[in-house]
Amino acid sequence: MKQERLSDRIGEWMANNQASAVELAQQLIRTASVNRPPSGDERAVQQTIAAWLRAEGAEVEMYDIESVRGLVDHPAYFPGREYAGRPNVVGRFRGAGGGRSLLFSSHADTVAEGRRPWAFPPLGGLVREGRLYGRGAYDMKGGLAASLMAIRCLRELQVELLGDVIAESVVDEEYGGSNGALAARLHGPDADMAIIPEPSNLKLYPAHLGGGAWKARFTGKNGIVFNGEQIVNPLDAAVEFVQLLQAFGRYWRERWPAPELWRGSKPAEVFAMKLVTGDPTREVAEMSDKAEVDFWIESYPGISGEQVLEAFRTFYGSRVDDYPALLACPLELSPIIRYLEASAVPEDERSRTFIRLAQAAGERALGTSVGEPEGAPFTCDAFMFNLYSRTPALVLGPTGGNAHAPDEYLELDSYFALIRWYAELIADWCGVDSSLGAERS
Repeated sequence: MKQERLSDRIGEWMANNQASAVELAQQLIRTASVNRPPSGDERAVQQTIAAWLRAEGAEVEMYDIESVRGLVDHPAYFPGREYAGRPNVVGRFRGAGGGRSLLFSSHADTVAEGRRPWAFPPLGGLVREGRLYGRGAYDMKGGLAASLMAIRCLRELQVELLGDVIAESVVDEEYGGSNGALAARLHGPDADMAIIPEPSNLKLYPAHLGGGAWKARFTGKNGIVFNGEQIVNPLDAAVEFVQLLQAFGRYWRERWPAPELWRGSKPAEVFAMKLVTGDPTREVAEMSDKAEVDFWIESYPGISGEQVLEAFRTFYGSRVDDYPALLACPLELSPIIRYLEASAVPEDERSRTFIRLAQAAGERALGTSVGEPEGAPFTCDAFMFNLYSRTPALVLGPTGGNAHAPDEYLELDSYFALIRWYAELIADWCGVDSSLGAERS
């Protein structure tokens, strides 16, 4: 074999395989896999991924997550979902031995296309001006495809790795699920480190925010006053609740200032998502006796969902006397989704070494500095790794836009760069048989 630097060979392979990389991402996008709580439609795309892995020579398993021992009794399990026909998939490429293992963990499900119009078909997988459009292109089928193409790259270059490389695709991540990721941690296999290809815009995220959504309900007695009736307008209570929520957000930022990792990233936020009252099908003059506010609270690693809710209830109790409509309409509070816990990779030598190698691999792949690690400005299922398994997880994925919105897209240049980055990092972390002459500069 010609004595060339492995980085050059990876770059040449990527330059010659851009079309096949796009085709794989298109195939995944064009295979619908919508999460429709409590059920979902991931089977077809999981079958596609399993077939791809088998064709590449992996040891492949497709399994029903409810068959995983200990899942429904686990403290992190989220009840109320249905998993018939929603399997997880895992493929393992065994190394020659003596190296470290690396796992790529992606979620197969997407949100629905929504009711707003798209300029490009949600399942079309169309390429326009360097962008690949479609539901899941950015979140996160583009990252999933990048991990698979990186594995193919090294295999086609006949690079013999010392450690194992594992690629898994899990179900039910969207809408606060994450039971698929939990089942995969209980089922295995474990690895020395993991990468979650969520859309990080080519930034290294060794930590991520936590977040949860709740519904506040208010019941009053509405109508038109003609004879001195006592009116209690729940809409007034909902408006005051939003004001109190904004005050809690200010308190929350002071109580829990952003850790160092989030100084250059979006900090944890508190905000209202939706306010609903009345029935649009009824007469204009008929006012509702009920109102609802959906809201979201984020936090940093080390703060549990129970702590978040207790802090909010305590703050609410200390301020409610300042809001007369809230006093007249007692708060009914219920969760909308599970609380997605914040987490971070442990501050140990293994994680530090992996991050250092990831930075170096990224600089070779991108030809520029990748910057210092940051805290992810979003929630994801990495907490199932960092809090409930022996495998720490780094978030690293492509650039794009419009996640969970019309005309979601993947920036193809970032996709190609990510494939190179993953291939470089696999080789560095898992180790390469030096007898093949794959040299590092």
